Amino acid sequence: MIDQESLAALDGLLWLRSGEAVAERFALSQSSVSRQARRCLRVFDVDVKKLEGEWDLIGDAPLLAAERQVHQLARWRGHRALRLEGTYWSGPLLCEPVPPGWVLGLCNIVGIARNFALLRERVVDVWLAGLPDVPEPDDPELTSISLCQMPVHCLVQPGHPLLQRSSISFEDLRPYPSLALPQGAYPLVEAALKEVGLWSSPVRMRRYKRQLWEGKTEQELTIGYGTALSLELLGPAMQRLALQLPVDSGEVLVVRREFASTPQFKQLATTLRHRLCQLASRLPEIQMLPLPFSGSSGIEEAPPHPEP
Repeated sequence: MIDQESLAALDGLLWLRSGEAVAERFALSQSSVSRQARRCLRVFDVDVKKLEGEWDLIGDAPLLAAERQVHQLARWRGHRALRLEGTYWSGPLLCEPVPPGWVLGLCNIVGIARNFALLRERVVDVWLAGLPDVPEPDDPELTSISLCQMPVHCLVQPGHPLLQRSSISFEDLRPYPSLALPQGAYPLVEAALKEVGLWSSPVRMRRYKRQLWEGKTEQELTIGYGTALSLELLGPAMQRLALQLPVDSGEVLVVRREFASTPQFKQLATTLRHRLCQLASRLPEIQMLPLPFSGSSGIEEAPPHPEP
């Protein structure tokens, strides 16, 4: 057994990438983060390497996996704060203030692969993700519940030539570059947009950076994508084209199956759904979905803790 602070220091670096971010969230000094993480590596006889800005483990780690399982169970039993990751839009719009009993990540991880890995390896407890790229229904480890759904729009900068057209088709979009994330980052979104001739101008991005995504479309003729929620952050910098994409987005919570019925997870889902309801009251494109446990819990519309 290793103490919770040491394992939190190591897993925090894998999750958050910097000692400063780990220290801020886990009430440790930066020197302590480094010292505790090194101690953890020695105990489990593993090492770390940094690839494209991300820390990854080197070596076989069955004992570390077993220890993580014990520590995660302790978190779900209330001995430590649970760990929540989000998207670049859901973090500021829905997860702040951070729900009681939770620690919020940086909300900038791009793609499903690393987020799923952090959940499967028990480094992170819940991910507030975006539809449609969620675990398969028969996934043996992960499950999800959808809080809402909404359409996805093509976005361009003010003054883009396509805004001058009275009617528009996907064929009209083909001459213009359209943003694309690395292959496989969001497989279902990628397939749907490629089907209509989009996803043609790739950017290399493993952590969200506005200058590589929305920032690029603000300076060029590139076509981007967004929903009612992401447009809340962008404001007037981007404008919608009068063309709805053949894919829906939405907010969805992803969690390991064994924790999907816990009171903490139900409280989190209820709190986030309540915040979404407040946004949906002025953003009618957001279609709220019922919680699967709301009928028995009786807490669907009211937050479990007072909201500021």
